[in-house]
Amino acid sequence: MPRSVVLTNGVFDPFHVGHLYHFQACRKLGDVLVIAVTKNGYVHKGKGRPVFDEKERADVIRALAIVDEVILVESSLEALAFVKPTTWCIGSEYRNRVRPDDAQYCRAHGIQIHFTEEKNYSSTKLLSQITPDDLVRQD
Repeated sequence: MPRSVVLTNGVFDPFHVGHLYHFQACRKLGDVLVIAVTKNGYVHKGKGRPVFDEKERADVIRALAIVDEVILVESSLEALAFVKPTTWCIGSEYRNRVRPDDAQYCRAHGIQIHFTEEKNYSSTKLLSQITPDDLVRQD
């Protein structure tokens, strides 16, 4: 029997509970969960981002028991073409913002697009609340 493969992708920088909830929702949709992490040079989140290197971001995600595979990619389209999932799982904040080339690829290859409904957290907003003093080690 063929296994269903679920793909989700993103920067995941820094990793937070919202990412975990999203992964858990994705996991329920198939047999195999693949996470595609955006490579450093393709992160467009502003100055100082990503905070963590692509390898570090991938290592954190790889350590999660619910994740079967982690890959590094330049774009969502590259991830879709490489993985060829049954389902592409993205957060509800992207419901009206799916890139046309991604949507077209999914239609052409029979990939279902699923939007998770978990509470949304923003890494950018979370980082804006941290002051330099928060980052000083207190031994």
